[in-house]
Amino acid sequence: MEENGRHIVRVYVGALSQEYEALSVEASKHTAAEEIVTCIVQKLGFPNPHDYELAEVIGNAVGQECKERRLSPFESPVALKLLWPKCSETADSLLGSPPFPSRSRRTSSSSTSSVPDQYRFCLREKLTDSLWSESFAMDPQVIKDYFYRFLYQPADKEYPDLCQLPDLNEETLLENLRSRFVGGHIYTYVGSILIAVNPFKFHPIYNPKYVKLYQNRRREELPPHIFAIADSAYHTMLKEKRNQSIVISGESGSGKTETTNFLLHHLTALSQKGTHGSGVEQTILSAGPVLEAFGNAKTAHNNNSSRFGKFIQVSYRENGMVHGAIVQKYLLEKSRICCQAKNERNYHVFYYLLAGASESEKSLLALLPPYKYHYLNQSGCYTLEGVDESYEFSRLKQSMEMVGFGSDKQRKLFTVLSAVLLLGNVEFVPKKSSYHHDESVLVKNPDVVRQISALLRVTEETLTAALTSKRARVSGEMLVINYRMPEVISSTQAMAKCLYGALFDWIVLQVNHALLSKKDPTGIEATGKSIGVLDIFGFEDFGNCNSFEQYCINYANEHLQNYFNQHVFKYEQEEYKKEGIKWTNIGYMDNTPCLSLIEAKPNGLICILDDQCNFPGATNETLLQKFNSIHKEHEFYDVPQKREPAFIIRHYAGKVKYQVSTLLRNCHQEERHSNKLFVMYKVQKVIGNLRFHCK
Repeated sequence: MEENGRHIVRVYVGALSQEYEALSVEASKHTAAEEIVTCIVQKLGFPNPHDYELAEVIGNAVGQECKERRLSPFESPVALKLLWPKCSETADSLLGSPPFPSRSRRTSSSSTSSVPDQYRFCLREKLTDSLWSESFAMDPQVIKDYFYRFLYQPADKEYPDLCQLPDLNEETLLENLRSRFVGGHIYTYVGSILIAVNPFKFHPIYNPKYVKLYQNRRREELPPHIFAIADSAYHTMLKEKRNQSIVISGESGSGKTETTNFLLHHLTALSQKGTHGSGVEQTILSAGPVLEAFGNAKTAHNNNSSRFGKFIQVSYRENGMVHGAIVQKYLLEKSRICCQAKNERNYHVFYYLLAGASESEKSLLALLPPYKYHYLNQSGCYTLEGVDESYEFSRLKQSMEMVGFGSDKQRKLFTVLSAVLLLGNVEFVPKKSSYHHDESVLVKNPDVVRQISALLRVTEETLTAALTSKRARVSGEMLVINYRMPEVISSTQAMAKCLYGALFDWIVLQVNHALLSKKDPTGIEATGKSIGVLDIFGFEDFGNCNSFEQYCINYANEHLQNYFNQHVFKYEQEEYKKEGIKWTNIGYMDNTPCLSLIEAKPNGLICILDDQCNFPGATNETLLQKFNSIHKEHEFYDVPQKREPAFIIRHYAGKVKYQVSTLLRNCHQEERHSNKLFVMYKVQKVIGNLRFHCK
């Protein structure tokens, strides 16, 4: 509820009061959590407001509290509430149901068992470390419930660590994982590695009870959990004074992003002694919807698939307190800007903008309905079931404001988004010429180019020249070479990808600026270490639509699998032999030859592709012919049974067929980025004093 910038914040008091279930307070975005706590405590008649604090609680539809974060005294509950996904009918209207506002999760259409997440604010008593210890000493039922209800394993049926299996082979390994999952146990160790099987629903094992339970404990003392991995990294960093890294990998839709969130939540809780979240965590929370809107899209496997990889490095002071963080992004899938497969979508932000912009914004930005954009109408998919994209747009703007995007920066950003969409609507026709060999083209709809040039604040002549021609220096002279029809289409797509990729770089830069602006109040430079969390894109196979990006994504995952093989099998077994331990080697598929097929010099697939890109007369046919002639006998390379412009790689996760046309086209478009530098320099005026880098 909002009136003249005022909001109603409802706080649930639970067992703290026999008279009230919840109390409401009127507040603004500038009202701090401690002010709301003081007001609530006074209404309840309690003596000292400093003994209480607010907590943001996430639960499920049956009232189980699955995740909790304590708010710092100076955080804004109203601003935080505005970041919550849209409420459907609140459970307040349902007799006897838990009073959470709910949201709809974006999941694959096949995942019908997902349960909506639900949010609320709760009043909590402050818990110091001594109170934590006392509560655990006085209430052993907490630990008992944890073991027996969620994670207890009968030793004769299943094993929490696969290394404990008496007979380790593929069949027993998979059967152990299946038995544990059926019993509700989603985590299993393989030595120091944690396997998580996505249940597509909340398990109530992430609230502060379990945060404290795993603090500074030996890994084998408790059942497997993601908190144990975070705790091990944190205390190893403090003890050995060395940086730590946690790598999260898996197929698309396996729950990598949610696991990253749990890790960050626990790492921050450790540094804050379990009392409340830090400013860094709050900033990451605000940055989440922004990165998701610009970097996530609907695919055939997942309605909210991350189309980029990210590395989050959380830095700590010597006393173990969070000092700041840095986000790095990898391999944004820029080909999605110009083309999507059937029933897939472009990036979420385009649909949010078109659905949520006001009439004045639509006029100012020259916005059209989604079906009128070539870059959006190829797949025939415009909406997501259960998602209010108009509301998501308002939520996006609120999140952007909290990480430093003011209204002026937002307007400039949306201006570039509109220009990217309009680039797909530019059409070309062959130029009528008296010369028989003149295959140059003209713009068919100059009014669209005029709109784009106005949005980007470049002249129409400059933009037209950048789209239809290139410059080359020959014998000391600068020549202008006109594009033919295939080249001009590729040139336009290259510009759209370059604009969007640069825009995404700017967003990450702004997020990092917000994270690094958390200054030490003493003014002393931090000298501690850091923990890095790598959330890498999952292995993918889209049938006949595997592009250059999928090739790179699967190549990265192939390297991760090789790293896993080396450390879990090869190095470990070599160490046993050195120590004279009687040991029968465990067989495993060594994917080193597959990596050699892709990256070896001089005849690896990447080297051949690089050579062909530098050859002016190279075509899809010559590239495929080169691949086949060199590698047709390779054990990890296959030629499709029917004649088609594709090749097959036998990855560790299975065979994947790649379309050769996407490889050569992407590389040629990357080369054409250099021809857009002048236009990109002009576009900097739209964004401000930020530098764009075409990658």
